[in-house]
Amino acid sequence: MQTQVSGYISQETKTTFEAFAKKSGQKKGFILEQALLHYINARQELPEDIVIPPTLTIDQQTFDELIDKEKAPSEALKKLMHEN
Repeated sequence: MQTQVSGYISQETKTTFEAFAKKSGQKKGFILEQALLHYINARQELPEDIVIPPTLTIDQQTFDELIDKEKAPSEALKKLMHEN
C-alpha cells in the first residue's frame, strides 16, 4: 500500500532533487522514501552528536572569529600544507 505525503522544500532543493533523479534514473518517490528511511534510522540509531545537519547556523561573533583574515595559520596547518 502506498500513500502520498506533501511538504514544502526550497526551489534549490527541488532543482537538485530533480537533477539527481534524472541523472540516476531512479524514480523520485523511491529516492524520497529511501532518504526518509535513512534519516529516520540514523536519528533513531545514532547518538545525537553524531548526526551532522545539512546546514549549520552560527552567530555573527563566531563567524567573525572563523573568518578573521588577519589570523596567522597554526603550525599544524603550515606543516600540513607543506607535506607532499
